[in-house]
Amino acid sequence: MKEKTTTGIICLRDDLDLEYRIAKITYTVREDDHFTYVFTPCYPVLDLLSPPVFQGIPGLDLGLRKPEYRREDTIPVFISERAPNQNREDLADLLEGVGMRYLDPLEWLIRTDLRYPGDRLYVRKPDGDEEKRCISFSESAEPERARMLCQRLLTAICLGDDVQASGYSIDDANRREFHSLLICLYRNEVHSLRNRRIEGIRNSAAAGKYRGRQRIRIDEPKAVEIFRGFRKGTISESEALERLSISRSTFYRRLKEHEAKL
Repeated sequence: MKEKTTTGIICLRDDLDLEYRIAKITYTVREDDHFTYVFTPCYPVLDLLSPPVFQGIPGLDLGLRKPEYRREDTIPVFISERAPNQNREDLADLLEGVGMRYLDPLEWLIRTDLRYPGDRLYVRKPDGDEEKRCISFSESAEPERARMLCQRLLTAICLGDDVQASGYSIDDANRREFHSLLICLYRNEVHSLRNRRIEGIRNSAAAGKYRGRQRIRIDEPKAVEIFRGFRKGTISESEALERLSISRSTFYRRLKEHEAKL
C-alpha cells in the first residue's frame, strides 16, 4: 500500500534566542486515508527546560517518558491547535500562500511563518538526518570571547548534540549541568552587551551623532529567488539564512516586505 511520510522537528526558542530541538514528529498518510502521527521526544534536551518557557507538548504526557507517542487516525492536539482543518473557508488561500496544492497539516506547519500564540513551539524542516552529532571545539585555534564560546556550546547543547573539546566533553550524562552553568554566564554576557549598546546609543544621541540603525543590505535578485524557493519548500530556513547571511528575524521581515509588493 502506498503511503506518504512528512517529517518535522518541534523546536522552541528561549529569551536568549537559543533554539532547543525537543522532538521529532512524523505524519504518515496511506492511500486508504488512514494516517499516523508519531512524536519522538528528545528527553536530554527537554530536561533543560522549565516553565514558563516550556510547559509541555500539548496532548502528550511527557511524564511517562515514552520513547514515542503514536496517534492512529486521530489528529493530535498539537496539530489541531496550529494547522488549518479541511473545512476552513480560506484554506485555499492559506495553502497557496505556502506553495501547497493540498493540505498536509505537518507540511503546512513547516512552511508557514505563522505562530501559535499559546506557547513558543514551532515546527521546522529537518536539516540533514537530524541525528545527534559530536562537535569538536578547538579553543586554541583562535581566541574567542566568552559570549561567543558560550553561544556555540549552548547551541550544540540545546540541539541535543554532543561536544568534544580539549579537557572536557558534553553529552547526555552531563548536558543539564553544563547547560545550567553556561546559561548563567551567557545571560550575563548578553545583558552586559545590551547595556553597553544602550549606553553607547545614549551617548551618541547626547552628542547629536546617532542617526538610527542602518538597514542591512542584501542582494535583491538573489533574495527574491531564495524567497520563492523557501515558500515552495525547496529551500530550508537554515539554508536561506546562510545564503543571505542575515538573522532569522531579518529574513522574515524582508520576506513580508517582498510579498507585500506582489
